[in-house]
Amino acid sequence: MPTLVLLHSALGKTPGIDVIAERYTASGHTVFAPDFYEGRTFTGAEAGVGHAQEVGFSQLVDRVGAACADLPDEIVFAGLSLGAGIAQQMGKNDSRARGVLLCHGGGFPKPTRWQENVPVQIHFSVDDVWRDAGAPETLIESAARAGAQAEYFLYPGATHLFSDPLVADYRADSAQLLFDRTLAFLERV
Repeated sequence: MPTLVLLHSALGKTPGIDVIAERYTASGHTVFAPDFYEGRTFTGAEAGVGHAQEVGFSQLVDRVGAACADLPDEIVFAGLSLGAGIAQQMGKNDSRARGVLLCHGGGFPKPTRWQENVPVQIHFSVDDVWRDAGAPETLIESAARAGAQAEYFLYPGATHLFSDPLVADYRADSAQLLFDRTLAFLERV
C-alpha cells in the first residue's frame, strides 16, 4: 500500500491536518504529513498565502521533495488548497507517485503534462472563490492524454477548506463524502 503524503494548506501544519491524517491512519494507511512551512502557522488565508509567496512556490516544492526523499517507492500525494498545488507538482514529477488527491486546490489553468498512469482525483466546492474556472478540467484532460484515470468532484456551497474539521469552512457532510471518495481512490491505487 502506498504511503499517503498529506500536504497542508496555506494555514500551515495546523492541528486540523493532524486530525485528517489520523482518520487515514485509522483506516489502515501510512500517512506522512511534512511541515513545509517549518513551524509557521496562520489563522487566515491571506497571511498564509503571503508567507507562501514570500518563500516561493518552487522553494516549498523543494522542501516537500527533501522531506519525502527517504520514503518508500510508492507514494500518493494529497494536498489541501496550497498543498494541493504542491501535490500536483509532485505527482507530475516524482517517479514514485502512484496517485494524486487534490482537495480544495490544484489544477492550474494552463495545459500541463502528466505522468503516465498516475491517477488524479480533484475536490472543490462548486462556488469556491479559490477555484480557477476551467483549471481542474485542463488537468483532467492532461491526465487523460497521459493515460491516467482522472475524477473531478464538486460539493455544494462556497466554503473552501470544508474537509478541515478545525476551521470555520468545515462542512461535516461534504467532508465525509470527500473522505469516502478518497479512501476508495486509495484502495484502487
